[in-house]
Amino acid sequence: MKIVLIALIGYLTGSISFAVIIGYLAKGIDIRKMGSGNAGATNVKRILGFKLGATVMILDFLKGLLPILLINNFQLPINLELVKIILLLSLILGHLYPIWFSFKGGKGVATAAGGITAIFPPAFPFSIVVFILSRYIGKHVSLASLISAWILPVFYYIFTNITKTDTSVILLIFFIFIAILITISHRKNIVRLYKGTEY
Repeated sequence: MKIVLIALIGYLTGSISFAVIIGYLAKGIDIRKMGSGNAGATNVKRILGFKLGATVMILDFLKGLLPILLINNFQLPINLELVKIILLLSLILGHLYPIWFSFKGGKGVATAAGGITAIFPPAFPFSIVVFILSRYIGKHVSLASLISAWILPVFYYIFTNITKTDTSVILLIFFIFIAILITISHRKNIVRLYKGTEY
């Protein structure tokens, strides 16, 4: 029951769409009906400017980071790593399909990044570098997000082997699963990238 409750709280928390909320508060608009139609930081930046876009990105990142850090303070009867995985998955699914906003959410990248940072801190500086380089070379945030997502499990495996720490097979599989989720959430972007019509 505790795990079910954690998953439910995670989903409901993930369902808080800061892009939609800030769009309504700042301009009285539904950001999902503007630009790319995505309820995320990139579309907010495109429509409402850099400051509000950055605000959404930070809030979405914290939405993934803080619950994972908070769970460390609870005594639970099962493996803590598994609890964190369940919680982060719930947060991401909530962000992708928010119950508060007609199940139409964002891409899940910032929320996933926050949670992964809490679970595997070395991922943060590495992913930032990969994202910036990919964005600079590829010219598209969506492409940089996809590259960062797929290179993460590779980095995790290499890092744990180089530092001679235990490689968690469950965590490795979970990182791959997150990359798959992010790829699915970017399916329209992938089509536009292929056609050369991406924003």
